[in-house]
Amino acid sequence: MTEKLYYKYWGKATLDGEQGNSHHLLPYHCLDVAAVADVWWQQSRDISRCFMEIAGLNAKQTRAWLLFFIALHDYGKFDLRFQRKALEAWKAVNAELSAIPTQLNGQSIKEYNHGSAGLYWFYQDLKERFSSGEDDFYTDDNDDWEAWCSWLAPVVGHHGVVPQDHEKDSSKYSLPTASQQIVDTFKQSRQHWLKALEQLFLTPSGLSLSDTPPLLTTSKNSQSAATMLAGFCSVSDWLGSSELFTYDDQPCDDLTQWYECRLKIAKKTLQEAGVISQIKPYQTINALLNGYPPRQVQCLVERLPKVQGLTLIEASTGSGKTETALAYAWQLLTLGLADSIVFALPTQATANAMLKRLEKAALLLFANQTNVVLAHGRAKYEQNFIDLKQACRPHTAQGQEEAWVQCGNWLAQSRKRVFLGQIGVCTVDQVLVSVLPVKHKFVRGFGIGRSVLIIDEVHAYDSYMYGLLDAVLEQQRLAGGSAILLSATLPFHQKAQLAKAWDCELTTANQAYPLISHCSAGQTALFDLTEQPDQQPEPTSVQLELIKTPHLLPDDDLIQRLLDAVVLGAQVCLVCNLVAVAQQLYQQILDRIEQDQRFSEDQLLLFHSRFIFADRQKKEQAVLNLFGANPEQADARSKGHLLIATQVVEQSLDLDFDWLITQLCPVDLLFQRVGRLHRHSRSRPEHHAQPVCTVLLPTEDDYELHELIYGNSRVLWRTQQCLQKAEQETESQISFPAAYRDWIEPVYNEEAWQDEPEWGLKSYEAYEEACWVSQMTAKQLINSNMNELSDNDSHVSALTRDGDMNLNVTPFYTEKQGERCLLSGELIDKLDESKRLEAVNLNSVAVPKNWGKHGRLPEADKDGLIWLSMQATTDDHFAAQQGNYTYFYHANTGLTRMDKPKESS
Repeated sequence: MTEKLYYKYWGKATLDGEQGNSHHLLPYHCLDVAAVADVWWQQSRDISRCFMEIAGLNAKQTRAWLLFFIALHDYGKFDLRFQRKALEAWKAVNAELSAIPTQLNGQSIKEYNHGSAGLYWFYQDLKERFSSGEDDFYTDDNDDWEAWCSWLAPVVGHHGVVPQDHEKDSSKYSLPTASQQIVDTFKQSRQHWLKALEQLFLTPSGLSLSDTPPLLTTSKNSQSAATMLAGFCSVSDWLGSSELFTYDDQPCDDLTQWYECRLKIAKKTLQEAGVISQIKPYQTINALLNGYPPRQVQCLVERLPKVQGLTLIEASTGSGKTETALAYAWQLLTLGLADSIVFALPTQATANAMLKRLEKAALLLFANQTNVVLAHGRAKYEQNFIDLKQACRPHTAQGQEEAWVQCGNWLAQSRKRVFLGQIGVCTVDQVLVSVLPVKHKFVRGFGIGRSVLIIDEVHAYDSYMYGLLDAVLEQQRLAGGSAILLSATLPFHQKAQLAKAWDCELTTANQAYPLISHCSAGQTALFDLTEQPDQQPEPTSVQLELIKTPHLLPDDDLIQRLLDAVVLGAQVCLVCNLVAVAQQLYQQILDRIEQDQRFSEDQLLLFHSRFIFADRQKKEQAVLNLFGANPEQADARSKGHLLIATQVVEQSLDLDFDWLITQLCPVDLLFQRVGRLHRHSRSRPEHHAQPVCTVLLPTEDDYELHELIYGNSRVLWRTQQCLQKAEQETESQISFPAAYRDWIEPVYNEEAWQDEPEWGLKSYEAYEEACWVSQMTAKQLINSNMNELSDNDSHVSALTRDGDMNLNVTPFYTEKQGERCLLSGELIDKLDESKRLEAVNLNSVAVPKNWGKHGRLPEADKDGLIWLSMQATTDDHFAAQQGNYTYFYHANTGLTRMDKPKESS
């Protein structure tokens, strides 16, 4: 056998020979990764379609270039500094070169980045081909290099950051301390490897190294092409590093035959990882409706274009938008236009609620064992994947930089794996971060690009998040994916902005409702129920009651009415705009009912976001058990209840109340809250046979802190005018679905109303300016080069939100023996490291960022955690003193902050 120099290098190594052999030859590891990509290409119609569109070639040639470059992903390992990372393996594979003395120091070995170095060595090895002249100082790169770099940079960047073009000639990768023999031998080995890959992948497709691959960085799709290729390579590298691929340290005569054998292992690896989707044939939307016929917007599904695109679904709360979106996504999956579904929601609570619905749908859509994953900062890890990660993670001699350890740990966290299974449920933050400069962002982008991305409550995001969402939609379009956006209440200007992100234009507002808008290939089509008037939703009316009261707080008379309704068996909800107000009202009413023998304490509940996560989960479940579509206990609604809540109840949670009382809020959010009234057909208490919404209005033109919450006073003033007009002209009735167009469009119209007060105009002008700044901030961050940003939970939240972000505070107390305890009773310092982070997460509570100013909270520790030391008092109450503030915590009320009383002089 002619000596093949590329066999004299290791690609994976262990410290103790735990795989049988202590090292795996470099060409073999590269082909393991290519084998995973090859099988994935063959089994996914969507992936093959995507890369064929990106390359602009037929299937045979696209596959050839794709596998050729993926097999080059570790080109930078053909370097002395990398080979010296596992010295014993280096001596074993290349006794001759390893015996030559060098002046390499340990720091240069440790800091060597074989990913970006791969771009450097490839350019240097073929510099004569890629240079336009002889004098390096005056030489510009030719078009040939631009095309090669467009493929090579994404694959060598598979460890987190795609290298920039300038790194191709960075002096930090040269080897000035090595002998010429070493330099020449390494170069010759790399060139041998290129020829081997040419024979293996290019030649069978009629291609060669003398050909130029298609340029992937044309116009605006450069980012998307790099994202899809880097993500595909990164996940293939992770899977190709699993323990199923046993180490082989013996050269072979026939590399093609060896590769064919590894394809079988690759198939098994992909199956065990759960990333291959087996999609069942589409059965019409009826299959998702438990045998019930489709209604309203669901009847439009079969008319929608069966092509990649952006779909905006506007329909009232409870009308079946989720099933409509799933049915359309199912059609796209069946046609090979996607492999998976990613469902993004605005909050953790709404994501938790959606998970249960999608677990049932998954059985209809997919034939194989389906991964349905919940992913947000506090989602529990899914045990199947943790076990797989532990079983497949070797102890590598080269340390934490290697693909399986680095990417495996990263992907094993459920909030990120969400994009690689069949159905992922996540908070919208996890989607938005895919366009931000964090390490491994391309894995998220790849996962989303191969999915139908469904985003619920799309109206619920601020201007900064819309700036990020625009980039997500553009990336999704260019990646060949599809997106479905859901909302009950979407103003026309927001729809136009979203369509623009998909390179389409909405020129006129269609007043029909419900309505589906579909954007594809620069064209927009609108679908309504004009041809199916029998499916038009029946008009319904909600009775309005407007009460002006100082600070939007219920007075004694209203509170008494609430309690009387509860006594008569009504399910009542009082929605506050501020957590502190909800807490104060809860305590006020609790004190009152404790003196009233008609009540039991369990008839009063408080639900907001300022609980430790473990308690919030219990609260959320208790609320769903009592007020959900199907109360868990048979007698759950046999007696009345009063729920005092914040905005956590206004989106996606399927709750049903007999009477709703709410503080004034923007009209679209008001309608979301109203959507929780009489949501299901059931018997009602005698005095609540008709839905009634009581709205608390200010006594004067001053919206106080409510203006700060919602950005400007104009939207509150306009909403109030609409409410007062309805009181005068329509006998205090709101008629749905007509109100969705008749109220929302005027309130959010950018033109000033004739009678609008000057202070409202000024407030809106300041708001518009702030929105513009927020959008520019989002764009600047997207286009920045800060690729080293972490995407841990705190960074994800901070990067995808603008303004005052929440802080995570961990309350704890010290027991008699001096041990620190979480509020759950777990001893902090005795927790295993693997369990400590999750325990802290479950025992943390989100508070406004301004709580951390001026010493109001303790300083964060080196890990960014804020520890609040509390004292246990009585009845599971905890208290803490910090500066001028006193903090209290109880499982019923959450974390409360009070100003320290001023001392009298």
